[in-house]
Amino acid sequence: MILPKASCPTCATITGEVERFCLKLMYGPLRNRLNLPTRHKDKRLSNLPLELKKLDGNKEFRIIPSENFPIIALGYNFPAPGLLQNIEPNGAYEGTLIVRYIESELQEFMKPEGQRVKLGSFSVQVFCQMLAKIAHSYAIANLGENAFHPLLPDLILGKSLTPQFLVGGDVYSTPSEQNSVLHDIFLQNCLSNGIEYILVGIQLFAFMGMPRYHVVVGEKL
Repeated sequence: MILPKASCPTCATITGEVERFCLKLMYGPLRNRLNLPTRHKDKRLSNLPLELKKLDGNKEFRIIPSENFPIIALGYNFPAPGLLQNIEPNGAYEGTLIVRYIESELQEFMKPEGQRVKLGSFSVQVFCQMLAKIAHSYAIANLGENAFHPLLPDLILGKSLTPQFLVGGDVYSTPSEQNSVLHDIFLQNCLSNGIEYILVGIQLFAFMGMPRYHVVVGEKL
């Protein structure tokens, strides 16, 4: 699927900042390593900096060819969306950071013993905004604009500081590694308090066994 230009310049600026954070700081090295599609092939880096924290507390940046950069994926272990738990919106962030990596690829950078490797940058708020945009766009693409009353636009644009009311995790099953699947995205319906909602399930980097997210897109019409 290709997402057309579907935002005014003001909104496009906001979502562009979210995408820059997620696609560069969070997933940039991983996307480079996997040679994933990009609209800016001329800007793809052939070498990437790996940040090390030395035993004396100082930082060192080691330049690594992108094809040899360690595979590191970041995610978050969310509780179920607050709306589906009858929890009123609040600004609390619950859950734990999830990191998947290939240990043998990191070992050579963790010598001498005690030296540390920076695994990446993460923001729960911005990550939820990205998941919300993916879910909203996917639902519109598959169902059209008149199939549901949308709940996500304010979250996508950063106007909502209660992202976990609509974005959460799949607490009923643990997704397994899907070796041939990059990202797994699907629609499903959910009945809560007599109201039928449309959800989008998202598992980014499914081949690494990353968490599955449930995003409440809107009330079904």
